[in-house]
Amino acid sequence: MKVFISCPFTGLCEDDNYEIKNEYKDFFNKLVEGIKLRGYDYYLAIKRENWGKEHKGPEECTISDFNGVKDSDFLIVIPGNSESKGISGGVHIELGWASALNKKLHILIENNFMYSPVLMGLSVLTDTEYHKCNEFLNDNMLKQIFEIIDKEGESR
Repeated sequence: MKVFISCPFTGLCEDDNYEIKNEYKDFFNKLVEGIKLRGYDYYLAIKRENWGKEHKGPEECTISDFNGVKDSDFLIVIPGNSESKGISGGVHIELGWASALNKKLHILIENNFMYSPVLMGLSVLTDTEYHKCNEFLNDNMLKQIFEIIDKEGESR
């Protein structure tokens, strides 16, 4: 089973380059380790690009991300929030691909945050579950993501 993690990238980077801020690296390391411990494969652009140190150009990252969505069984989606400088445009593109490819979506949404009606209506196009998650890139969010992944594993 392969899970695609769709999350902000640029909005989590240092202000002067494409490298992910150190404060977020522990979260993503734990996420990847938890996925691998479960015996699953994953796609996470942040890790593919070595925290942004090996930043890919638009053409390369677009093809890579599209193929990652296409080859995945389901997506875990963290749309973004004020901490990530808003909702990620890249995440929205990935959601478009995923819905067109009829992929299962698990979207983590926060209370009191305004999301696009199109994002909130994806369930009319593809199997979509919305999960309330008022945490952001911390151990509580990890716990919720692992519960989703475990549930997916049991249903396959």
